[in-house]
Amino acid sequence: MKSIITAGIIALSSTPATAYTITHIYIKDNDIVRTNIKDVKFGSLGNTYVHLDGNTCEITYGDVFTAQQIKMSSDKQFLILFNSYIDIGQLKICNTRMEASKVTVGDLSDMNKQKGIFLSGDDYGSDWSCSTASIRKIPTGEKTSITAKPFYAQKKSERTMRKHSFSGGGSFSPDGNYLALSLPNFSCRKGSYPGVYNTRTWKKVEFTTPDVDARCDALFPNLPTPSRTLKTLCADEDVNNVFTFPIAPLGNNQTDLFIKE
Repeated sequence: MKSIITAGIIALSSTPATAYTITHIYIKDNDIVRTNIKDVKFGSLGNTYVHLDGNTCEITYGDVFTAQQIKMSSDKQFLILFNSYIDIGQLKICNTRMEASKVTVGDLSDMNKQKGIFLSGDDYGSDWSCSTASIRKIPTGEKTSITAKPFYAQKKSERTMRKHSFSGGGSFSPDGNYLALSLPNFSCRKGSYPGVYNTRTWKKVEFTTPDVDARCDALFPNLPTPSRTLKTLCADEDVNNVFTFPIAPLGNNQTDLFIKE
C-alpha cells in the first residue's frame, strides 16, 4: 500500500493557467514523472505536448489548466486530461499530433480499459460542491444505471441523487474489479459511505473482521492509505442541513448512516 502520493507529480502547479499556455507532460515507466505548464503571451489555447519513450506528441482538444488535472488511469492504460483522455497505446505510436477523446463535460476521475468503463462526476451547479458517481462506457460515454445510492440511475430523481452525492471522486483498483469512492476517505467498514463497490455486481464491499482496513487497502495497492475520518458530505441548500460521511468504528457497534431520506 502506498503511504504517499507519487510526486507527479514533481513540480505540480495549483495556479490556473492564463489564456495562452504550453503544457509539457513527461511519462516514464507508465507514470507521470513531471509536468510543466507555462504561461505565454502568444499562442494557441491549451497547447499540450506529451513526452513518452523518446517521442513527443502534440495533443489537440486536451486542454488542462492546472497540473492536478493531469493523471494516469489506475490501470496505466490512459492519460487523463481533466475531462478528456488519451490511450497510451495510441500515444506510443504517435509521430507528431493526435486528438484527445472527450467524453464528458465534468471531471473524469478514472478509467479501466479491460472493463471498458470510466468514472465521472455528475455535478448539480456551481453552488453544489458534491457529485453523483456516473459509470460510463468507453468510448461512447453512455451512462450505466446503478441502483446503489452514490451512483447515477435513470429512474432516480435529481433530488434523490443530490441527497446521496459526495465529494472526493473515486478510483478503480488496477484490475478494475473494485471502485473506491470519496478519496482519500474510502472505507470497507460496515456502515461507511459512500464506500467501496464490486464492479462485477455493483454491490457494496463491507468487511466485518478485525483486519477490515488491511483487507480494504489490499484491494487498492495504487492508492495511499485513506484517513478514514468523518468528513462533511453535502449541505442541503433547501433545508440548510449538513450530511456527513460516517466512517464506521471497528467493533460490534456500528455507526448509523447520517443521510437524510
